[in-house]
Amino acid sequence: MEPGLNGDGLEFEDFDENEKKRKVRFDANFHRYIKTITDSIFFNGFIMFTIGLNSLEMALETNEDLKYRWRDAFFYMDETFLAIYTVEFLMKLYAEPIGYWKSSFDLFDFVVLVLSYIQVILDSSGTSGLEGLRVLRALRTLRTLRTISFVRGLQVLVIALISTIRKSVINIVILLFIMMFLFAIMGYYFFGYREESDLENWGNITVALKSLFTYVTLDGWTDIQDKLDELGMDGGRVFSFAFIMLGHFIFFNIFIAVIIMNISDATENYKNEQRAERETVLRHKKEFMMQRQHNDVKQMMQRQKVGHFTNFQDMVQDFQSSLRHDDYVMMNDLCGNLIWMEMFVTSLDHMDNTMYRLQQLHYESANILGAVLDQRLRKRYGT
Repeated sequence: MEPGLNGDGLEFEDFDENEKKRKVRFDANFHRYIKTITDSIFFNGFIMFTIGLNSLEMALETNEDLKYRWRDAFFYMDETFLAIYTVEFLMKLYAEPIGYWKSSFDLFDFVVLVLSYIQVILDSSGTSGLEGLRVLRALRTLRTLRTISFVRGLQVLVIALISTIRKSVINIVILLFIMMFLFAIMGYYFFGYREESDLENWGNITVALKSLFTYVTLDGWTDIQDKLDELGMDGGRVFSFAFIMLGHFIFFNIFIAVIIMNISDATENYKNEQRAERETVLRHKKEFMMQRQHNDVKQMMQRQKVGHFTNFQDMVQDFQSSLRHDDYVMMNDLCGNLIWMEMFVTSLDHMDNTMYRLQQLHYESANILGAVLDQRLRKRYGT
């Protein structure tokens, strides 16, 4: 590589100009600090712990005895949790002002936070008797679902379920409803058309659909079938078994199979994303080391201009004396890597040792075969 060029053949000056053109925030250091905190395991673990305590507090608040005895404690605890969630929102919004609104899980957290503030505003205004306020208090339980935002595995499952519902399940449900609608009409004319028929389960289209849904889930369908047998409805068992085969064993299992396939695809995509993230981290590390080497060479060239060195070789030798054994060295040629050369020489030593042992083994095998052959010849010729 010629002096003044980096590994890609670009001039150092051009590279520096590109670096200067990058936009730098006026609060870059503080922004980097906040982003490091929001991405840390400790921060996410603290929020998870807070969500767990909030869930426990909401569960204890359902006990009337505890609710009136510790009313003030519950109030201050809820305010504390809301303050923590607010600080979390502000920190994440500051760290990712655009990316925050692109994440569906972050948007869900924001909606839960807004609902909590609406409840606080209505409660403080003295409208505690409103029906809407009771609904908002019930919606506080959505805070527990915020756990999904911090567990990547749960996010994979949720994304897979949403994708399944959006792409495949709707078509399966529509087809199942069409089939249930047809069987409901047939069931009405078979078992609910006359006065002496089973009007409770097949008297109209609504109760017929309810009975067919029982057939799909197989939860209590024998009671409906027993009622048909008591009334002496011919063909009741054939009708029930036919719909159970179609509704439960086919459509229901198709629904499960589609969910399993989508979860498998989502898990594979998650593994690919993790692999890509690791590759990105390694690429950034390599770029950092290359940039550091570029800066070191640039400093050496500047020192040559203003220093006491007679030539570039003297300067390189002086630079080599300051290197440590743990410094990273990026080598484009694998054969020029010292670690690779050391491993190769060690492998050659192992190969020589293995070859020597194989030669000794072949030598011993030949001696044994020769002795056996000599013994058999002596026995044959009696010598």
